Amino acid sequence: MKKQISGGMVLSLISQAISITVGLTYTPIMIRILGQSEYGLYQLVQSVVNYLNLMNFGFSGAYIRYFSMARGKGDRDGIANINGMFMKVFLCIGFLVLIGGMILLANIHILGTQITEAEYVIARKLLIIMVISLSLSFPNSLFTIFMAANEDFIFNRIVNIVTNIILPLITLPLLFLGYGSVGVVAASLGMSVLRFIINAVYCKKKLQMKINLGFTDMKLFKGLVGYTFFIFLSDIVDQLNLNVDKFLLGRMVGTVSVAIYGVGFLLKQHYTGISWLIPEMYIPEANRLAIEEKDDWKLTLIFTKMGKINNYICLLVITGFILIGQEFISLWVGEGYEKSFYVALILMVAGYIPAVQTLGVNIQNAKNMHRMRSIVYFGIACVNVVCSIFLIRLWGEIGTSLGTLIAVLIGSGIFMNIYYHKVIKLDVIYFWKQILGWTVTAGALMAVVWAIKRQIVINTWPTLILFILIYTGLYLSVLWFAWMKKSEKAAIKQAARQLLRRSEKTDGAEQNEG
Repeated sequence: MKKQISGGMVLSLISQAISITVGLTYTPIMIRILGQSEYGLYQLVQSVVNYLNLMNFGFSGAYIRYFSMARGKGDRDGIANINGMFMKVFLCIGFLVLIGGMILLANIHILGTQITEAEYVIARKLLIIMVISLSLSFPNSLFTIFMAANEDFIFNRIVNIVTNIILPLITLPLLFLGYGSVGVVAASLGMSVLRFIINAVYCKKKLQMKINLGFTDMKLFKGLVGYTFFIFLSDIVDQLNLNVDKFLLGRMVGTVSVAIYGVGFLLKQHYTGISWLIPEMYIPEANRLAIEEKDDWKLTLIFTKMGKINNYICLLVITGFILIGQEFISLWVGEGYEKSFYVALILMVAGYIPAVQTLGVNIQNAKNMHRMRSIVYFGIACVNVVCSIFLIRLWGEIGTSLGTLIAVLIGSGIFMNIYYHKVIKLDVIYFWKQILGWTVTAGALMAVVWAIKRQIVINTWPTLILFILIYTGLYLSVLWFAWMKKSEKAAIKQAARQLLRRSEKTDGAEQNEG
């Protein structure tokens, strides 16, 4: 399992690096070919279709808990029964998504009066393809969650890497041939079908996954529904916070405004993806500690460990973006996207506390203590909608980002930390003592570099890349030599040695084959 975790971490880093590199390279090309209006339309339709994700009803978040309970009893038949129950649920959800998509198609004009009739023609095509792709994602999710529950991370990461490389190679020719955003989503649908087949075969052949579709246990299902309802409520909150801004901007301002917001939002999504890289590997362990060992101090330690790692990474991104974000966006997507910098920065700041406390949500779910969080977050998300409507009228794209920031600070910053400490029994005071020291240090380092940067002109890619490399090297040097504990350094050195050994073994095997 340790090999799977260490290998999964490395492949996750590679996958995320490729995803970011491809995204940063591919997005400006896509924007220039489609234009602001069609790119904004693509983002707008995607945000509306994403609301159909709510039909998941929280079941995806419940699987690992029920799997861990069955595995803890050594009940293989029980795991097959749980797989069968979840597969039937996901197939039903996929069907409901198709129905929901037909309802959206019949009421496509909810996108607002700012959309032209020509754009509505494209929007209908986008919606149909996106809905089909989404409906397939639900049964496919059982296979990906099953891999994670078995702590089999490597294969899924390899598939992600290959997908991230191949998909742009397919979509770019389609864009140049004039198929537009419809061609992009059609290619994405094709990849979704292929991934579904690959994941199903892998789980069946390699992991010996069994799915008992004939299993029915209404008592167990009722318990599952009761457990997942509040995860579902939490999913509503996530969807509101993720997609309501684009929807409101589309209705109130237009597709160009959605495009400007979308560029900032894309950068924030890369930032969020980075924050999930390592904690994702420890979800099964957190579930074991919560369900089987019931050890709150061990949970606090793993919660803090993941928080520190994410804090190091996220602060590098945030401080670096504050320093050169404006220059980067200017070089990356060109004129007309100046506000995207402020959108991205506000959303990154809003995502900072959730990023360093990523594992906390999974600990809540494992302990079946997620109800109050879901209820409070739902209320705060509703406040976010109201604030965003008001702030859009004042400051457009920046205003709706501020609405999200206010909501997240109240929810994640204030309420969740009290809840973690008082109810979940995680030592939040210990957590923040471990976190805030480096946060202050990183802020001071950024201030010094900012003062120096004022004397420098950065208006070309070579100077921008050079600055990024120098600042990253400086940040990591201060972190390593002035801040990290010996135990943290030792863990990094050990992981590096393991990777080096694995690389040498791979090279040796290849030479023997040759």
